[in-house]
Amino acid sequence: METIQAVVFDMDGVLFDTERLYLEEWRQIAAEEHIAPEVMERAILGCVGLNNTDTRALFQSVCGEQFPFDEAYKKCSDRMKERVKREGLPMKPGVREILYYLRAAGYRIALASSTRTESVLRHLEQAQIKDCFEVITGGDRVEHSKPLPDIYLITCRELGVLPRNAVAIEDSPNGIRSAYAAGMHPIMVPDLIAPTPEIQKLLYAECKTLLEVLELFRETAKGDGLQEVLRIPLQGLCNTRDLGGYRTADGRRIKAHRLLRSGALFDATPKDLETLCSEYNLRKVVDFRTSSERAGKPDPMMPGVSYIENPILQEAMLGITREEDQGQDGNAVVRKVVKVLESDGNTPLSYMENMYSNLITNPFSKGQYRKFFDILEEQKEGALLWHCSAGKDRVGVATILLLTALGVPRQQILADYEKVNCFVAKDVAQLMETFTEGMDPAARETAVRREALRLLFTVNGAYAESVFAAMERQSGSTEAFLEAEMGLTPERLQSLKDNYLE
Repeated sequence: METIQAVVFDMDGVLFDTERLYLEEWRQIAAEEHIAPEVMERAILGCVGLNNTDTRALFQSVCGEQFPFDEAYKKCSDRMKERVKREGLPMKPGVREILYYLRAAGYRIALASSTRTESVLRHLEQAQIKDCFEVITGGDRVEHSKPLPDIYLITCRELGVLPRNAVAIEDSPNGIRSAYAAGMHPIMVPDLIAPTPEIQKLLYAECKTLLEVLELFRETAKGDGLQEVLRIPLQGLCNTRDLGGYRTADGRRIKAHRLLRSGALFDATPKDLETLCSEYNLRKVVDFRTSSERAGKPDPMMPGVSYIENPILQEAMLGITREEDQGQDGNAVVRKVVKVLESDGNTPLSYMENMYSNLITNPFSKGQYRKFFDILEEQKEGALLWHCSAGKDRVGVATILLLTALGVPRQQILADYEKVNCFVAKDVAQLMETFTEGMDPAARETAVRREALRLLFTVNGAYAESVFAAMERQSGSTEAFLEAEMGLTPERLQSLKDNYLE
């Protein structure tokens, strides 16, 4: 993945809590024009993110061609000006904090709003944050508004950055579609409209507030210029990442488009497969799943790509992880977890730490990870992708071993590992609701089950730390473990670095 150089903000609903005010004013106008409230609300919510021209067209399609849009729009704008003058401009929590942080960190900052430039400038000046933005693009500067990509393409061009080097922060589905179509990495902070499953697939991340976005940047920040590795923006896959860009302790970087980690590829769309092949030059897929898992959700075939079956676990060794739940009764899996957690001497943390330790101490699993390094050594060009089912446990351990071998600092390795939680958050929430539906929220059984689900579907830095501890316990150091157990002699280690670092 390329270096992230710029962050582009939407305005209404992201920086300012103005969408709510507009909604209230339009509801009043609906009453005055004798428009049914549900009809007006459909029009209002549908036009979030659109410029004036496209808003007019949408209003007339919903409210009828006779609806006096221009008159109503002016009335709404005038009332908004008076309201803001009277009550002040409501700013979203975290605006100043994230802008000041990004500016100090060296990011280029811009704004791309469907609102007319005149109004944008007035709001920014009133809030005293106009100087934070290097480029400001209003909706009147583009013929076609969001969800088309024009406004973001123009903004990136004027910033002098490629869209793939920029993050967009949006609150609306139209804005997310626009940023994604431009080739950017969308982060959604929902305001009036919650993301649908279709929109969620386009997101790099979803955050409740700008303060959460700020924490996301802080967690992934590095001291060498804040190199960022983000999710590859695919439609059907939520946890596929390019490790290119990570800096090693000796100052080198992992080459872009060479090392890709992922969950199962079964849900990839044709467009996703095209992206992996054409943009990332995918040449080889290494599948860590068992034969039964592969049979349940086989990898889609891509021309010019070779496939290697390298199961990390034997069929009888499948642990109680999300990876086990392939066409099986999910509740049965959860019941197994709950049983383990209720047994003497077990806690969620200790259980998962032991499971991770076993992944690199079990003779079979250890031998399969050793084969993985053989495959890596043979791959001289193009991208190699490795995956299991969720891309968190078996893939997580493989990535820890690989990044350690390449010389990436442990802190950065842990940060990469924990990013999984950002990408699967929605999935986890839905599953937890499914598996606790109908249960008493106050009951101990419900609490135990929720804890079981949390450990089942998420990751924890302590699990990764247990991998490092197991290597050091077995061989004295991570370096000694890589040489003795993975076969990485100094010569092979140097060859691996020369192959994947620049």
